[in-house]
Amino acid sequence: MAGIIKVGKTSPTLQSGTAATYQFDDMQDAYLARVRGEAAKIIADARNEAARLKKQAADEGKQAALKAVEASLRSRAEEQLQSVLQALGHAAAEIGRSREAWQKQWEEQAIRLAVAIAERIIRREVSAHPEITLHLLRETLQMAAGSQQLTIRLHPQDRETLGSQAESLAKRFSGLAAVEIVADATLTPGGCRIETSQGNIDAALQTQLERITQELMD
Repeated sequence: MAGIIKVGKTSPTLQSGTAATYQFDDMQDAYLARVRGEAAKIIADARNEAARLKKQAADEGKQAALKAVEASLRSRAEEQLQSVLQALGHAAAEIGRSREAWQKQWEEQAIRLAVAIAERIIRREVSAHPEITLHLLRETLQMAAGSQQLTIRLHPQDRETLGSQAESLAKRFSGLAAVEIVADATLTPGGCRIETSQGNIDAALQTQLERITQELMD
């Protein structure tokens, strides 16, 4: 029975044809294997590329996120720094104002203390040396020279102690003007106040000390 091909056997009449058939099958299998291999490689490469792109995107996203965070932190830090600098500026200005106020207050207290000490010394000296009051009265009468009427006010103690001397001094400097010497308890010992028709001359010890204090504080 010619034309029958069995696997593993060959017929002399169809040997060349059978060899051709088997060679074609081998080529087909090899081609399919190669196609499958290339397809698998393409798929693998695609997966690798996808993984790489995914990782790259993730890395770029992380870098972008980090840059955004850094920019935000930098902006916040700058804002906080500006706030701190502004607060420090206000604090420095406030410290400066407080220092000036404290220094002024301290100077005023020092001046007042010095004047208070001076007042005690002057009163002690006036009490021990009544002629100091006469000297002050003489200077005050010189300023009131030419007035038609004079009223001299002295502390009661000075009026009693210096009565006659004060009257003699007043007549010497007042000329023909009417002179009256009055005891005034509102004055401190050592001072005097002269009232004229043109105005008053205040030579009270307390008034002079207050003027000195004010001049030192200005």
